[in-house]
Amino acid sequence: MDPFEGRIRFSGLLERLNASHTSHTKAAVFALKNRNMDEDLHSCILEQLERNNTNTMNNRANIMYFIDTLCEMAQKEGVLEFVRMMQRDILRVVEAVCPADGSGAANVRVVRDVSSAPRASKRGPTALTLRVGAPQTAA
Repeated sequence: MDPFEGRIRFSGLLERLNASHTSHTKAAVFALKNRNMDEDLHSCILEQLERNNTNTMNNRANIMYFIDTLCEMAQKEGVLEFVRMMQRDILRVVEAVCPADGSGAANVRVVRDVSSAPRASKRGPTALTLRVGAPQTAA
C-alpha cells in the first residue's frame, strides 16, 4: 500500500470512529500494521483533530480514546514511534480536543479520563500517562 492510499484509508477509519473499543482497536491495528507510514498516519490524526468544519466534538473525544488505545497497543508491541510522536505533539492534541475558546469544554473530562494516573494504575502506566508527565520507571 502506498502512503496516499494509507492516508485515505486511515482517515476514513478515524472519521468513522465511535465510542466502541472495537472501532479504536481496528484503527490502531491498521496503524501498527502499516507502521512504515507512521509519520503519514500520525499527521492524519492531527489533521482529523484540527478539522473544524467536519469534525464534531464527539469525534474528537473518540480520537482521544483511540490515541490511548494506539499508544497502549504500540507500547505492548514495542513500536514506540507512535508513542514518541504523541509525546512530541500532546499539547497540540489536547488543544484540538479541548480548544481554549471553550467550544470543547465537554471534552475536558475525556482528556482527564484518558490521561489520569488512577485509570492507568489499573493496568500499569500507559503510554499516554507517560507522555503527560507521570513519573517514569526504568524498564
